[in-house]
Amino acid sequence: MAIAENERNAELLLEKIFYYMNRLVDEREFSTTIQTLTEMGKTLVNADRASFWFWDKRKGEHWTIVALDHARITVPEGRGIVGASITTGETILIADAGADPRFDSSVDRSGGYDTRSVLCMPVTDSRGRVIGAYQAINKLNGDGTVGVFTEEDKKRLALAAVYCGKTLESYLLLSENQTDLTTKLRNRKGFYEYYNKRVLPYLIAHPVSVAMGDIDFFDITNQIYGSAGGDEVLRSIADLMLYHVEIDDEVIRWENDRFVLLLSGKTAQKAKQEIDDLRKTIEETVFTHRGHEIHVTMSFGICELDYEKSSDENLAFVETALQRAKEAGRNTVCIAEK
Repeated sequence: MAIAENERNAELLLEKIFYYMNRLVDEREFSTTIQTLTEMGKTLVNADRASFWFWDKRKGEHWTIVALDHARITVPEGRGIVGASITTGETILIADAGADPRFDSSVDRSGGYDTRSVLCMPVTDSRGRVIGAYQAINKLNGDGTVGVFTEEDKKRLALAAVYCGKTLESYLLLSENQTDLTTKLRNRKGFYEYYNKRVLPYLIAHPVSVAMGDIDFFDITNQIYGSAGGDEVLRSIADLMLYHVEIDDEVIRWENDRFVLLLSGKTAQKAKQEIDDLRKTIEETVFTHRGHEIHVTMSFGICELDYEKSSDENLAFVETALQRAKEAGRNTVCIAEK
């Protein structure tokens, strides 16, 4: 009887694996592939919930690329069970989350969920470097009650975690080709990729505004402090922009000292308020390089995107608005006139 039951369980497990592998055959998009792999991990260990996390070292955060049955979750670097698994590079298996000091109950409180058992596994790239984590929550018994994850579950989850790691690494390598080396922001090539895949589908039903900004008299900054000082200012401004915008917005280094910001869900007027706050922050910030204090300002143009126009046509409007801001004395924000 035991042998027959084990054979049947093995057959069921293979059926589950083949089901998800067949789904992956025709997948080409990163988001749908990683979604399918996360679902596979959840099924293989019979978890109530599952999530796949990315370690965003630039922002010092861990956030969910996929969070099944939950909105996107972002936590500070090193916090919670996910943070502990990523930091130590160890798989964590917990029977009672509430009794573990590493457990961060804030997500449960915000969503009204009750986390009990947890299985969290670090995800690595081909060099063995941790780049994220896979977390399964609340092992479900056959009768629907919550049980505990086992060593066998760890082996099963490893299959999904490995594929998640390989998929994420491939995506990150592709992203490197679309990333500016100085600021680590998307470059112009990355802008067009992001615009076509993310902005256009969203723009059908929601407003999106674009801002374009230049650092005022940046050539003088470079002359005084050298290219190293100029690069330090560029990196610092990039960081300010990233922390100023919301999680669904995007910041691009367009060229030289020019930046482009895509602001989802915002009309031109709302975008102007946000960008003017950013402008003031930049004006009030003291940048430093080798003991020198550097002060800069920025001028911005704003344009609400028109779905009927191409990306370049929309950018032409915002570039004209930026030129008006410069002609108005710089250190200001102007909305495009259509």
